[in-house]
This record gives sequence, structure tokens and C-alpha cells, in this order.
Amino acid sequence: MEKSYDQLKWEMEIIDEFIEKAYEGLIIIDKAGKIIKFKYEKFMNVKEEDVIGKHVTEVIENTRLHIVLETGVPEIGDVQKIKGHNVVTSRIPIIRGGVVVGAVGTILFKDVAEVKHLAEHLDQMKEHVKKYKQELRRLNLAKYSFEQILTGDPQMIMLIDTARKASETNSSVYIEGASGTGKEYFAHAIHEASYRRYGPFIRINCASIPRELFESELFGYEPGAFTGAATHGKIGKFELANGGTIFLDELSSMPLEMQVKLLRVVEERELERVGGNQSIKLDVRFISASNENLQDLVKTGKFRSDLYYRLNVVNLDLPLLVERKKDIGLLMQHFLEKFSVDHPNCPTGFSREARHCLEAYYWPGNVRELRNVIESAVSIAHGRNIVVSDLPDDIGHLKPPEILSYDLGRMNEPLVGDLKTMLETVEKKLILEALQKCRGSRTDAAILLGIHRTALYKKMIKLGIDAYESI
Repeated sequence: MEKSYDQLKWEMEIIDEFIEKAYEGLIIIDKAGKIIKFKYEKFMNVKEEDVIGKHVTEVIENTRLHIVLETGVPEIGDVQKIKGHNVVTSRIPIIRGGVVVGAVGTILFKDVAEVKHLAEHLDQMKEHVKKYKQELRRLNLAKYSFEQILTGDPQMIMLIDTARKASETNSSVYIEGASGTGKEYFAHAIHEASYRRYGPFIRINCASIPRELFESELFGYEPGAFTGAATHGKIGKFELANGGTIFLDELSSMPLEMQVKLLRVVEERELERVGGNQSIKLDVRFISASNENLQDLVKTGKFRSDLYYRLNVVNLDLPLLVERKKDIGLLMQHFLEKFSVDHPNCPTGFSREARHCLEAYYWPGNVRELRNVIESAVSIAHGRNIVVSDLPDDIGHLKPPEILSYDLGRMNEPLVGDLKTMLETVEKKLILEALQKCRGSRTDAAILLGIHRTALYKKMIKLGIDAYESI
């Protein structure tokens, strides 16, 4: 259906208004170089009706529109002097059927100074973006290195050596160990020693993410993917880790339905955002950790075996602090020096009794608990040494380790008492016998008892068993 005169007139008015707002100036010439549209009034002080039909060279000094008409080559962002102003212009040929039938000239900036101001503004914006990127990178950098893992224990030294070798590869690393044994230190150190050290280190605590937000947090989402989604969408933590390392802490807390999706990411190194249909390639290295025995969870169907084996390529099984008795003194002194910096007239050592108590304790919270105890003691101590009264009650009453012993003969006495006590007595006897047969080796004793090594450690701590005294 043909458009009415009024409709065409209205559309032309809209086009004129757009041209007026979009450009500082605009001129259109036909194939003969004659002006058919002129919006240069503000520069030329000439009305459009006075120049229509004239050749462009008669109206605009230094024009090149007629040259563009001949060459058919556009000239973008050129500087042209009009009436004493250096303006930024563009000249574009109008081509129909391969033939130049006219040309359009536009003024984007009425003065070069505007371009300079815009360039300065862009430079400022770039500087702001650079600062934000630096801050984001700082927040997502590894905090620890292998040099910060203090130990003199042969087993720990061997684990550090294994971790160093693993850092030179792109293999997935699984770190297991009780809470406070240093899993996060190892994860950070592996990233810091790897070729990915300049990339992001994204830590994901699987236990802290609500079940319903897991997928959007890890994979991100497209705009409008679900009710309440941000209008511009969101980049997931996996994408943020591109070129770097993903550290999945508390891996055992990951829901089964997310384990399926994580498996695809690990295998294919690609993902799709929630609400999206485009695959995003990932260049990441996976490090994961858990204080639970994932093998037991696999057996009970609470963790996928295929995902477990994909993540558990290099395994680091961190020992309890009680297994590193020689390290307790080393770490005690390290934390004392660390916390003393911020405390005037702080203690510089430990009394003999306090040292015995600290070395006799079983540290269920491991290195983290030791750190907290020393920090507390430094804060409340009054003398030059930390004394027993500066320690928590459950530590301060312990006897020196050299006089601790267990009368194994008592284990042969008849069992009398409530069920819980009798069960603990039997359990303690079995563990002690296993440790004796295995010459104090916790690993061999755990195998003999048919339980995981971590489970044996926990039982020993609960029952107050020191393997060194059971040999």
C-alpha cells in the first residue's frame, strides 16, 4: 500500500530531526557534485535554500566531497578547516549498483578541541578500568607460597616436593586432610609456583553457597535467565578463573546435581551460562580439597566416582599436626614472633611447663587451632614468657609428654560400666593393639582395622591415644 503524503512528510521530519541531533553538520551532493541537502547553517551562516543546486566547491572551502565522488573511497575522521574552525569530518560515497551516485559529508565535532577533550576523557576511563582490573587481580591472587609452609617433618617435606612437581603440570590436584592441616596453603602455593601464577586464583567454598544458587554462582547467567536476575547477566566464578586456577574447597559439600555439570566442565573445559545456549571455552586448572573421605562418600553414593577420579589425579594427603610433633615447637615459635609484632612488651618465649602442655595436646583443630591459641596467649600474657595460666583450660592441665603412658594391663580387666564406656574401652584396646602390631604406623594400623587413616586419627584424638607410647 502506498504511503500518504502526510505520512511521508512526517517521516521526513523525523529524519531531519535525527540528522540535526546526530551531527554537527551534514551535506549531501548528487553525482554531478551539486548540493541536494545542506545542514551547515551554524558554520556557514548560509541558509539551505540559498545553496541547493550549487556545486559543492562553490559553497565550502577546502572541500573534498567532489574528490570522494570521483574516487568512490570514503574518508573517515579527517580534519578540515571551515570558517576558521578545525572540524572533524567524514566523507562517504553513495553507491548504487556499483556506481557512485552521490556523496555525504558530516561534521562529528565542530572543533578539534572537542576531540582532544574526548580523548582525555577516554584516557581517564582507561586508567579507572586499569585500576579496577589491578584491584580485581590483587583480590584473586594466591596469598601463600611453598616457602610459607613451615615444617621439618619428613612426610610434609615429601608432600611439598610432590606438590612442587604437580605445579609444573596442568593436572588436577586433590588435597585431603582434616580441618586446619594446611589444605588452602598448598592450593595457593601450587598456583603460585605454576605457569598460571599471573592468572586469577578463584577460591570457591562449596559449603558456603546455597544449593539453589550453586549453578548461577559457578556458571553465571544470561540477562533475564530467572526471576531476580541482574538485567545485564553475570559472569560466573569459572569464567573469572579463565587463564588461572579454580580452587574447590569443601568439595564434599557439592550437591549431586551440580557434580554432573562440574564433570562436563572438567572433561570438556567448556560451560554454558544459565539461560544461555552458547558454549564458553575455559582454560583453567582444578585444585580441590575436602576434610571428608571422598572415597567413603563414593561408596555410599553421595559423590560421583567419575568426578572423583577426574579431580583426584595428583593426591596430597596432609597429616594431622599430632603426627608432626617435631613441627609443634617450630610453629609455636613462628606464631609467637608473628603476633608479638603488634603487642608491646610481648612475651618472647614459653615456660617449660607451657611448652610441655602445648606439645602434649592433640590439636583437633591442627595448625589453625595452634595459631589461635598462641595469638590468645600473646594477648593476655604479662611476663616475658607464656605460662600455663595463659593457655586454655583443656590444654593447661595436661602433663608433660614424657610422663604420659598407658597401662596396657588394665585393658585385660573385665568390662564393667555403661554401654558407651565399654564400647570406647574395647575400641581403645583394639586401636592400641593394632598400633603395637604395626610398630606405631597409623597407615598400616588403619588398614589392619579396615578404616580410613583420617578416621583412625579422629578416634585416637577422641580416646586420648598417643601412637608413640603404644609401640
